[in-house]
Amino acid sequence: MASDQENSQDANAPDDTSEKEITRGITIMKSIIRDRGSFVAAQRVFAQGSQQLSQKIGSRQKNKRDLPVTSLPKKRAFVPRYQISLETLVDSSDMATAGAIRLLDMEEDIFGYSCTETIGKEDLEHIFRHQELGVGVIHTYIRFLYDNFMRGNDQLSNRFRFVSSSLVNKALICREPDSCREYLVKRFMASSTNNLYLWPYNSGCHWLLLAIDPLKEVVYFLNSIDGEWTNYPDMKQLVDTSIKVFRSQRQARVPRTKSSNITWIKVQCPLQRNGIDCGYFVMRFMREIINMNQIEIPITYFDEYKCAHYTRLQLEQIKEELCQYFIEKRLISI
Repeated sequence: MASDQENSQDANAPDDTSEKEITRGITIMKSIIRDRGSFVAAQRVFAQGSQQLSQKIGSRQKNKRDLPVTSLPKKRAFVPRYQISLETLVDSSDMATAGAIRLLDMEEDIFGYSCTETIGKEDLEHIFRHQELGVGVIHTYIRFLYDNFMRGNDQLSNRFRFVSSSLVNKALICREPDSCREYLVKRFMASSTNNLYLWPYNSGCHWLLLAIDPLKEVVYFLNSIDGEWTNYPDMKQLVDTSIKVFRSQRQARVPRTKSSNITWIKVQCPLQRNGIDCGYFVMRFMREIINMNQIEIPITYFDEYKCAHYTRLQLEQIKEELCQYFIEKRLISI
C-alpha cells in the first residue's frame, strides 16, 4: 500500500527534466521579446538618423549655387533637355523655314548704344550641331550674362562692360579703322574706377577674347588656340591707339617710360582641341570672369576654373544656358 501511494505521488509530481525545459523555454521567449524590442527601437533610431542625415544633406545642397540635389549623385549621361526642347520648338514653328529670323533688342547699357540683334535659323542649327558660331549667338549670350548676372547688381554692371563685335571686327578694322577707333574711345570714356571691357574679337575665322582695363592701360589676351597677339597686328594697333586717344582725352599724365607702351598680358587659359570650339570657349571665359568679379585676371587664369581644356560637358552647359534663354525670352514660339 505504501508503495502504491509512493508511486501515485511520483506520477503526480512534476518531472525535473520537464520543469527545466519549461523554464528554458520561458527564458528564450523573454530573450526573443527583449531582442525584438531592441530591434524595433534600433529601427526607429536608424530611421530617425537617416531622416536627419537626409535633411542635413538637403539643406547643405540648397545652399549651393549649382545642382541642388537631395540624394547621392548617380552616374548618368548628360541630357541637353533645353536644346532638345528648343529644337522641337524650332521644327514646329516658322523658324523651320530657311532664312527665317528672330530679333533680339540690345539695350544701350550693353554695348553703349541701342541695337537689334538678328538670330537666324542657321544660328540655332550651329548650336544644335555644335558648329562654329556667328556674332548673333555670341551677342545673345552676352545679353544672357547681362540679364542674369549684371542687371540689378550695381557692382557687376558698373565693373564689367562689353564691346560690340558687330562694330569692331577684322573686316571693319581694315575697311573703317577710324570708326572702330571712335567707337572704342567713346566706350572707354564711359569708364569709371575699376572697369573691365570684354570684347569677343573675330579675326575672320577665329574667336578670341580681349579684356581691357582702359584706365590702367592693361589688355588681357585670352586665346584658346594659344596664339600670340602679334598674330593680330591690326587688332593690336587699334587697341593701343584707342587707349592712347582715351588717355589724351581725359588728360591723364603717365610716366614717360609708359607713354608709348600698353601692357598686354597673355593669359594661360584653357585651350581647345579642335577648330570649332573657339566661340564656346569665349562665352565661357566671359561667364567665368564675371562670376569671379575681379578686374585683374591672373596670368595662369583663375584657380577655380583652371584646366588644360574644357570638357564637352562644360561647353554643353553654355549651350544649355543659351537654349534656355531663347525659350524664356519666347524668341521661338509655335
